[in-house]
Amino acid sequence: METLSQAPQPVIKCYQNDTIYQIFSPTSIYTSGRNLQSYNFERSLENFGGSFSFTVKEDVENLNELFMDKVQPLDIIMISEKDERVDFLGVVTTVSIGAIASNLNKVVTVSGKSIEWLFSYFNIAADIKLMVFENESANKTFKADLEKKQGTEGLTIKDVVTTSITAFRNEESKLSGTDSDATEEKITPVSNSYIGDLIDTWFKTDYVEATETQIAYPISSNLFDTEKINVIDYIRKLFPSPIYEIFSYIDDTNQLKLVVREAPFDNPEATYYINPTQLTDYTLTRSCEEVYTAFMTYLEGTDAAPSFYMNIQAAKDIQKGYNYAKPSENKINKYGYQILTCSLVGYNNDPDAQIDRTKLDELNTKLARWFSKLDEMYSGDLTIVNMTKERPARIGEWLGFAKGLYYVISEKHSWMYGDNPMINYQVTRGGQYTGNNFRPIRKLSAVYKEFEQ
Repeated sequence: METLSQAPQPVIKCYQNDTIYQIFSPTSIYTSGRNLQSYNFERSLENFGGSFSFTVKEDVENLNELFMDKVQPLDIIMISEKDERVDFLGVVTTVSIGAIASNLNKVVTVSGKSIEWLFSYFNIAADIKLMVFENESANKTFKADLEKKQGTEGLTIKDVVTTSITAFRNEESKLSGTDSDATEEKITPVSNSYIGDLIDTWFKTDYVEATETQIAYPISSNLFDTEKINVIDYIRKLFPSPIYEIFSYIDDTNQLKLVVREAPFDNPEATYYINPTQLTDYTLTRSCEEVYTAFMTYLEGTDAAPSFYMNIQAAKDIQKGYNYAKPSENKINKYGYQILTCSLVGYNNDPDAQIDRTKLDELNTKLARWFSKLDEMYSGDLTIVNMTKERPARIGEWLGFAKGLYYVISEKHSWMYGDNPMINYQVTRGGQYTGNNFRPIRKLSAVYKEFEQ
């Protein structure tokens, strides 16, 4: 069997805004810079804004510049597992110091969230009691920005995402900064503009990565109709799971990207194949605890919503029973009526507006194709030694393992001084694929025969 070896060379850089103030590296010329003890970071499709932490021995001899005193909440942490490739960017939320009585070393632990969490933390308090701006006026402006030909054509996913972020940032800028007609700076408690500035600093121009798929229905605005709102929650309402995914990653040029897309479950292809010599352990499971036998996509606030068409079963022509969930006949007797719904947020600003029901039917078909065979698919986790010279698989990609493909929904990287860097992948949808055709993996329990060669 092939033997792989390497010397871990992790580098951690600490920034305040965009100014670097500390580097931890095995090759640092300073003792304090060589004091990195461990790190871990995690991303997940199910948790927008993953987590990280790292520990360092405090350099108590340099009393003028203790790291514990320098690191601050909302600092930016950059982790590189190999050379200049950026593998993770995080935002500090917690700093702690600890020691053991029998050990004179004091250890500083820094932890926080992945950098896309800034979008979730960047919010506007729109409580009507604050009386800072008129919600209705803000919504009308935003709706006008989104209404390209009544929202039924010419409006792509990227259009909606970029317009949402821009409108949100513009509304926030009205609540802070200096008014050109005022003599004093406006101070407001309703928007954390510092977070918006951090987003602008670290997410460069054109960072939204989305498909050019056109939206098939009018978009609802209502951006400022609650006491507090952030742009990611709003985008999630417009592009809900399980049809759509929202996450962030760092591309091969070290640029941050915000991804909003339909789940890539059609025609899957592996971007990374697990080398058996790297694998340390795995668990893969089939289960019938989550099974769906009927599928329905609908538009809230329109005549394509259940509250409307469920009352018109006696209607004629196209409205008769339109878009109701048809059960999967080959599994309904086995598992019963288990419905999976996806509610899209729309509005009907024109009594004569026509909803493109064909597009909704296409989404229904996708739901059925993607989620009707969960009981035949494998989920679980795989842990490998991280060969950091290679770019590892990321969330939202497909892993090749044991003659099958597995969709990565979570990745956790970890390292401790003197040990190997590791990656734990949480995977789902395991099976064999030929285009859109799925079939279960057979003889998976005999897979270790491949490792004995």
